[in-house]
Amino acid sequence: MITIGDSIHNFADGLAMGAAFSLSWKSGLATSLAVLCHELPHELGDFAILLHSGVSVRKALLLNVGSAMTSFVGMYIALSVATDLATKQWIAAISAGLFLYVGLADMLPTMIHISNKRPWLMFLLQNLGLLTGWGTLLLLSLYEERISF
Repeated sequence: MITIGDSIHNFADGLAMGAAFSLSWKSGLATSLAVLCHELPHELGDFAILLHSGVSVRKALLLNVGSAMTSFVGMYIALSVATDLATKQWIAAISAGLFLYVGLADMLPTMIHISNKRPWLMFLLQNLGLLTGWGTLLLLSLYEERISF
């Protein structure tokens, strides 16, 4: 189930990146950076869950790589169909909905039900991480037009 859910999630990531790159390379770069920031810990967590459930290291790596490849499928589909503004907006809406669902249905309950000897420290660290991510995305969206190399 983890691999199937991760494949759908990665497909949505690819849709978001493809739609962003079809707008501009700066928007695509900002979206890719945001996807990287949330996928790295997500994939490490999936890898740990697979190992904990008894899957070998080799098979867990293959399952993670296989599910990650669905992001390329999503990106190619988004790049090929995102020719007009309405299609790009639909892709963005679907991707945003999937991201909100994952955050609210998966991540938030996990964060709430953590048992720790110092719950206030855990609360502070979780909120610091969330605020750092939101701040980074806010800065990227505000200043993406000024990115130059």
